[in-house]
Amino acid sequence: MKPNLFTLHLGVHGLDVHAYGLLVAMGAIVGVLLALRQGRRMGFDTAAVLDLTFWALVAGIVGARILYVLVHGGDYARLCAGSGATRPALRALADCAAPLYLWKGGLVFYGGALAAGGVVLLFARRRAWPLGDVADLLAFPLPLSHALGRVGCFLAGCCYGKVSTLGVRFPPASVAYHELATSGLVAPGAPTTPALAPTQLYEAAGEGLLFTLLLVLRRRRRFPGSLALVYVMGYAILRASVEVLRGDTGRGFLFEISLPRVAVWLDLPANQPLVLSTAQALSLGLGTAAAVAYWILRRRPAESTEI
Repeated sequence: MKPNLFTLHLGVHGLDVHAYGLLVAMGAIVGVLLALRQGRRMGFDTAAVLDLTFWALVAGIVGARILYVLVHGGDYARLCAGSGATRPALRALADCAAPLYLWKGGLVFYGGALAAGGVVLLFARRRAWPLGDVADLLAFPLPLSHALGRVGCFLAGCCYGKVSTLGVRFPPASVAYHELATSGLVAPGAPTTPALAPTQLYEAAGEGLLFTLLLVLRRRRRFPGSLALVYVMGYAILRASVEVLRGDTGRGFLFEISLPRVAVWLDLPANQPLVLSTAQALSLGLGTAAAVAYWILRRRPAESTEI
């Protein structure tokens, strides 16, 4: 794990290049390039597609960050308030501005998806573009972009998993180490965290498989919007499954259910709750809605379309 990939030396100053920010940026670039290529194949104006992807990305990042900050609101409030010791004014200002430090990690995918979805809906209506085609255009590159972002999560140490003998250990500079040390789950001065399930890599691998599936299905769409619905169903299953292994402290549960035999089979502590986290509930709801929509739309007269 390497939260800071390298440092750019600019005169007497140094600029750390954060793995998380770099991988998220790479994912965004790959997603835009793929969307532009698909847009040309589907007959959309290239400049308009570029505008759409730009504003969808901005909305997605802002929405994902806002939801992350809301979920971790207590931590940010305590950081801003300080521990009671006197701080220099600039230090206090920097602590209170911590929610803006996007490059250090901290995005909630569903927050970004909802915000970006609103922008896409508005854009499609203003341009009088078929919503199903626009949804397919953007859904196709999304898994690959997300996979790169999850690799960035792994390098930064956020979105980590539960303690597992098959896991990986994160260094002191990582988000995982900081959160576990704050919670008292890492002894002071410990060189690394306990071995944690690499949930970031599991999800990245699943996103890669989902991208491959969409790559195959795009050759023969059952109806406009079918790729987007398949993506939502696939991601919902993937996220709900990976959530079983997630162990980051900021995750909320609607209610906690422990399944000791399943936990032992997964090489997890027997007393760890496996369901039902907020993300699992969202995944199940969105996945079910997408499945119902797919079932209804595919019953309409055949409208198979190649893109």
